[in-house]
Amino acid sequence: MAKKINKHTLTTLIGQEIANSFGFYSGELSKHRKDALRYYLGQPLGNEVEGSSAVVSQDLQELVDSTMPSLMRVFTQGESIVRFQPTGPEDVEYAEQASDFINHIFLKDNSGHSILHTMFKDALISKNGFVKYYWKTSKEQKKERYKNLTEIEYQSLLVDDEVDVVKVEENNEGEELLYDVEVKRVKEYGRIAIENVAPENILVSKKATSLDDCNFIAQRCYKTRSELIDMGFKRDDVEDLAAADEDVYNTESQERRSYDDDTTDFNYSNVDPSQTVVIVTECYMKVDMDGDGIGELRKITVGGNGSSNIKILSNEEIEIIPFAMCVANPMPHRFFGLSMYDQIGDIQAIKTTVIRQCLDNMYKLNSGRLIVQDSMANLDDVMVSRPGGIIRVKSPDAIKPLVTPNFIPDALQMLAKLDDIREARSGISKATMGLNADQINKSHTTASSANIMMNASTQRLELIARNFAEGIRRMFQGLLQLTCTHQEKERIIRLRGKFITMNPREWHDRYNATVQVGLGTGSQDQRLEVLTRVLNVQEKILSKGGMGIVKNQNVYNTLAKYLENAGYADATQFFNNPENEPPKQPKQRQPDPAMVLAQQELQMKQAKDQADIQFKQQKLQSDNRFKEEELELKQEKLANEIIRKKNNEQYANEKLASEILRGK
Repeated sequence: MAKKINKHTLTTLIGQEIANSFGFYSGELSKHRKDALRYYLGQPLGNEVEGSSAVVSQDLQELVDSTMPSLMRVFTQGESIVRFQPTGPEDVEYAEQASDFINHIFLKDNSGHSILHTMFKDALISKNGFVKYYWKTSKEQKKERYKNLTEIEYQSLLVDDEVDVVKVEENNEGEELLYDVEVKRVKEYGRIAIENVAPENILVSKKATSLDDCNFIAQRCYKTRSELIDMGFKRDDVEDLAAADEDVYNTESQERRSYDDDTTDFNYSNVDPSQTVVIVTECYMKVDMDGDGIGELRKITVGGNGSSNIKILSNEEIEIIPFAMCVANPMPHRFFGLSMYDQIGDIQAIKTTVIRQCLDNMYKLNSGRLIVQDSMANLDDVMVSRPGGIIRVKSPDAIKPLVTPNFIPDALQMLAKLDDIREARSGISKATMGLNADQINKSHTTASSANIMMNASTQRLELIARNFAEGIRRMFQGLLQLTCTHQEKERIIRLRGKFITMNPREWHDRYNATVQVGLGTGSQDQRLEVLTRVLNVQEKILSKGGMGIVKNQNVYNTLAKYLENAGYADATQFFNNPENEPPKQPKQRQPDPAMVLAQQELQMKQAKDQADIQFKQQKLQSDNRFKEEELELKQEKLANEIIRKKNNEQYANEKLASEILRGK
């Protein structure tokens, strides 16, 4: 039987996972990402020679920055980034509400555009781009003052859970006791928070191939001791943590800051101990804490440097790993994919060398070295180079130029060849960056062939976008699960010009997420062209009465989809939605006089017949009532006759009995 893991064993286990993870302070992964960042920023390569050109080719920056606009347009040109598909007919309405609400959370509650931009750029430069999402509880405080409150009003204020009374003054001037009250109202509310995570702050198990089979993943954070205490951690545990050693070991983070300021003071220490920065690692891992033999997913927060000097600050069970990631070029059976640096980093290094040699050659051609016969020329004149300068010589052959071969034409050809290799490796061509006008102007290049070139050049971008869509789908699926778990109150949001009430308690988290993407400029133009043709056909059919297949709502839907693909999310700014219009009352036709007269005669005849029927019914009822009364009278007369006869018989019997008695 499995045993429960104690705190000491758990600390040792976490330390081992941290030390053996990808992304720990050193390793080839960290070195590659640091070099990629240096190449993107165009920093020196480290092989510069004093007195020679030190220019750096920035191919990686050109590729990444030219790719980003297309990728951002793919995911943000529409009204929604993701739509949730219902799992059954009863879920259709709720899935639509969930789609609108989760997109609102991502784009309005959080800076969705900035989050996508950072995640995409991290993936293109540093292999993988990471995003973390979680439920964040915040408090809003404000002071309020009330005057002349009655006893009932004052007591109702005291029972309010959101109110904390700061000051109370009694007012006894009138007949009734009144109160002047100053309170602090604290309102607690929760929202979903989404934030980017720097690649160097992610630690992941070396056995993992994806987030689905990851048994250990962690985020390295940097917090002040004051922040940790404010978050609820024990003060004694926080004060025992050593200061962060990021500047010594985390070379990737240091590389990011060195672009703006390459000076780092390793002897810096904060005078205020509460503001000392410490390392906190949030570990998400499967651990068998209850001894049932099955590991549960838990969030274990530890503080401290490295992997051995750590202290457990919190330990709680969770439902999901709150991370999503994008990979531009996934590698099978590997967690980390390939970045653009992995594809063209060596090309940038070669181009840098060629450009430097070309510039050095140009410098030598313009200001070459000279062969000077000693004592036959004035060396001071030779050393001073200025336009129109005079060099005093004693012989015409005293100075000769040292011949320098012209390497520039060959260098330019090599640079063009390197550009072709770069284009073949990355798939990002000049047509993707912006179609080359020379290609279009060639006589043999037709419009169709230009379209073929554009479509071929966007295929790699489409593949990258589809790979990114998988990470976005996972993120939105996690956002829906968080919402269904934590959003306990209704919320009103503004959507398409209306305020709509959302109630996530009626949803469930099993809706399937589908990413809404528009892939490439050519694809967008094709969709707009198709929608234009559809609109023309609808107009022709509608002019003939609709023929039972086209209504005004169909035309509006086509226009809305056209505007959405064109980048305008809200179609109601341009057109009225027929669904929102009240139903029109049908127009009444002018009646035909003959028809009206016939209807009146028919109504009069029907009224006369109805009156006759009612008269006959009343007469029949009257006759029946008369007969019933006559029968009742006869029955009463007969009963009286019977009673009379009985009385006479009784009288005769009594008389006979009396006579008999007298005769005796």
